[in-house]
Amino acid sequence: MKPTFSFIHAADLHLDAAFKGVAHVSPQVASVLRSATFEALERLTQLACNERPLFVVLAGDIYNQEDQSLKARFALLDACKRMHDAGVRVFIVHGNHDPLFETEKSFSFPDNVHIFGTEAVEQVRVENEHGELVTVVHGMSHGKHNERRKLARLYARTEDNVFQVAVLHCTVDSVAASEQYAPASVADFAKSGIEYWALGHIHEQQIVSREPFVAYSGNIQGLHINEQGERGCLMVDVVDRQVSSRHHTLGGIQWKIESVDISTVEQFDALEEVVESRLDEISQQLSEGCKGVIVRLVLEGRSVLDGELRKNGAVKELAERIREGQMENSPFVWLKDIELACKPDVDIEAMRSRPDLLGEALTVADQLTSEDGVAELRDSVSELFGSPTSKRHLTILSDEELIQLATEAQYVCLDLLEAE
Repeated sequence: MKPTFSFIHAADLHLDAAFKGVAHVSPQVASVLRSATFEALERLTQLACNERPLFVVLAGDIYNQEDQSLKARFALLDACKRMHDAGVRVFIVHGNHDPLFETEKSFSFPDNVHIFGTEAVEQVRVENEHGELVTVVHGMSHGKHNERRKLARLYARTEDNVFQVAVLHCTVDSVAASEQYAPASVADFAKSGIEYWALGHIHEQQIVSREPFVAYSGNIQGLHINEQGERGCLMVDVVDRQVSSRHHTLGGIQWKIESVDISTVEQFDALEEVVESRLDEISQQLSEGCKGVIVRLVLEGRSVLDGELRKNGAVKELAERIREGQMENSPFVWLKDIELACKPDVDIEAMRSRPDLLGEALTVADQLTSEDGVAELRDSVSELFGSPTSKRHLTILSDEELIQLATEAQYVCLDLLEAE
């Protein structure tokens, strides 16, 4: 049996990064959010000091270089010093948010830390407490924000007859991603002969392949509403070259999208009670160690309140009222916003067949949700989104978002024209 060892795979710490889409929170909530990424790093450090794995790998985007946060850099340094005292080595590669620049030389890390360079893949041989060679760790950092080289193809196992680990910040072609950096494929990983690939960049924890074992550990703290659920790292155990991994939650703040059926709700005061009840339920379900959850509530179902809710400012005012009544408990539940996915309590299909302006408007809006209709809709807005000024301020809408707009347009038409 080959030497057994464990290591922690973490990535995308984004230390001191601001939470997105959260404004006007209470001072207490704001304080917790500001410290959330550092709290996650503290939990990672404590896990390493308690478990004492052979080493920890940090697979890029440890902080946001563009922010030049000294607080983030000192936090990483302090964490590495604590892991040094616990006898834990640390291997670091840099990614697209924290490419390895000359500024890294302004900090002196303890000798348990190895930061991989940008010019070539480096290999570090790692021994256990008995002086036995148990693994070789390979790594290469991004040297710029927009790394397009296929770095994975530069990796190759050494001749050492031990289980080997690669650390890389990259985008795997089989994983959906909006930003492609250091593009790679499972075939690239397999060709290298390296058994485990510790990846960073994708914030969702996932196993991409088992032979070789390729995994994204995900980020240690969710930063916006589309990063729901528990976030953390992977504890990886290697026994006789066989891999097993365990998730460890590190993020103290969670994001959650929760649906609420309002089909039986007929008055706004009753709607307020339904929403507050759902927030209370969420509070009761929070896991141990969670300091708070930021919630988006999606209202669904056919409702007589649909038209009133779609009036300008109505949903925002409802959300503000509910926030005012929220208790500043610990852990907290903070209502980020309310999204409408409800429908009018009418037979839209019947109204679409009517020989009047409303029927025509509903028919056109419905046609725009088809494949040809979406293409037509995209052409109609291409000039707006294609202008230099718009490109700086607007995000190009996906087909799904365009369909959602066309669908909601039906409800607006129904509310306005039927009222006439």
